[in-house]
Amino acid sequence: MLTDGLVALLLTQTSITSLIAGGNAVQPIPAPVQILGNYPCITYQQASDLPDYTLSGTAGIAATRIVFDCLAPLNPAGYSTARALALAVKAFLGGWSGILPDADATKVWFMEIVNLQDNFDNATLLARSSVHVMITYVDN
Repeated sequence: MLTDGLVALLLTQTSITSLIAGGNAVQPIPAPVQILGNYPCITYQQASDLPDYTLSGTAGIAATRIVFDCLAPLNPAGYSTARALALAVKAFLGGWSGILPDADATKVWFMEIVNLQDNFDNATLLARSSVHVMITYVDN
């Protein structure tokens, strides 16, 4: 599965793993409240998935947009930590292509950063820096 491969790929990068709380700190949304000790972390969600079509059906290629939210407690260094984590994700994934380390060995043609956005959540007191990545891949 594409998202499993993306998580495994992110966890190979020390520029990212050095900033997160541990191996389980990259997970799908939402970030569970019960793991407050596991911040900073990255959550992800698939915002869109658009297959490419020909006159005879799907072309076997798709473009998906994944949003990675980099979260850190909103303390004096919280924003800086969330932003540094987002910039590490951006630097690593921008322009990446190859085979993802997932069970399907998903072939990625190209990853493009399409947005980087900062925010915070008053209810949880978390700083959030989001990286939107458009991924063109072989859709098996």
